[in-house]
Amino acid sequence: MNRRHQVRVKPWMVLVGGFSLMKLMGAFVPPPQAVPVRCTPHLGARLVGHVVGSCIMVAPAYASDTSGLDFQQFVDDVGRNRDFFISVATAAKSTFTFGQLVDAVKSADEAKRSADEAKRSADEAFKASPEGKIQEALARAMEPFEPSRPQDEVIQRPVMETLRQRIASWQQHATIIGGRCQSGKSVATEEALRGARGVVRFTIKSADWETTMYEELKVENSGLFKEMMRRVREKLKDFPNNLTKFPILLLEVPRTTIEGIDRVSSTAKDVATDKIGCAIHVIVSASSAAAALAFDAGGLERQEDIWVGDLTEQEAKEFLALHGHEKNWKDFVDACGLRIGDLVKACENLKKGMSLDDTKQECQRLATVEVVRFMELQVHPKVTGREMLQELLKVYPEGIPEVSNGISILPREVAALIRNKSCHAVYFHAIKKRFFFASKLHKEAAEAQLANP
Repeated sequence: MNRRHQVRVKPWMVLVGGFSLMKLMGAFVPPPQAVPVRCTPHLGARLVGHVVGSCIMVAPAYASDTSGLDFQQFVDDVGRNRDFFISVATAAKSTFTFGQLVDAVKSADEAKRSADEAKRSADEAFKASPEGKIQEALARAMEPFEPSRPQDEVIQRPVMETLRQRIASWQQHATIIGGRCQSGKSVATEEALRGARGVVRFTIKSADWETTMYEELKVENSGLFKEMMRRVREKLKDFPNNLTKFPILLLEVPRTTIEGIDRVSSTAKDVATDKIGCAIHVIVSASSAAAALAFDAGGLERQEDIWVGDLTEQEAKEFLALHGHEKNWKDFVDACGLRIGDLVKACENLKKGMSLDDTKQECQRLATVEVVRFMELQVHPKVTGREMLQELLKVYPEGIPEVSNGISILPREVAALIRNKSCHAVYFHAIKKRFFFASKLHKEAAEAQLANP
């Protein structure tokens, strides 16, 4: 039984056919004037023969892109339909000119350009739409969190594991990362989040930071932001090994930021405490003790404080080894103490040509300046900074509570005074609830200054 076969037209077949047609018409050397070419039966037969011949010539290239069975089927189809091709060419009796072919090509190119432009316009319109903005912000949030420092430049500290456990087990309430200025809070927080998906990070620099954050995220308002974070939570279900099942809003408060802290508190309360359905874990990393103490999400029971203290001697040894000072690490600690920011500065000074003795003298000078400034403070209507330092020396290294001898010294107010006067001689430990000397150098500077009436 005879079966009909249809020729399966491939893009390359169209090109071969077009090439053959243009060759027959002398298209490669266009005449001075458009010369009509009548498609007669004889010319049609020549055209078909040329097409078939061209197909055979390109057979090796075609065979490399398809199976042998498909190619044989194509050859059979062409052979069986040879009469069909001749009939079509005979029946067409159309007149073609070179100019018409050029116009057709131009029209095709213009149509493609129009289609591409329409697609670009549609893509831009979608990106500008609320849905497009949400999807773009969602894609960024789902990328693995990348800390600012390479992992091989960071020493692992126990506080980082504490942070990871807090993040992994989080259910509600904000997390406040506190500690002395330059104690390594930002590095510890970022390292704990390394590789985690679902983290949105923003640095607070002004009172209207919330509006700025929405603009940077391109979500326009809190409604779109919450919807985006809701989708983050849904998307995190696809990553069972991720550090957290909940979206994280990491808010970093630089030391220079004074305004806007009240908005941080209310935002954290809104999305992490009062409306647990939103399920957003707000983490606040405050470089200023005053900023950390000013945070209030509705009471201490509605927030979790994590303290980043100075390095231990072992941590200092590991840190200095990373900078090539494993043999004389004790000299660095003796010069500037165990605060990581001071150790970093000492390493930088050494590269600039300053000796460790020069660095030690500079640290002592700064400690003395901060102690003298603190002595001038009125930390309470009945207590001066001088009197507070005297009390700290009496109980060193235990520190003094916020309520002592019937007098309550408010940590938040003292921290604000310290920041405004740049006299970081004392700090309040948010977990131990006590005031301490900022460092051994500050304690020694206080002894020297208080020895003079």
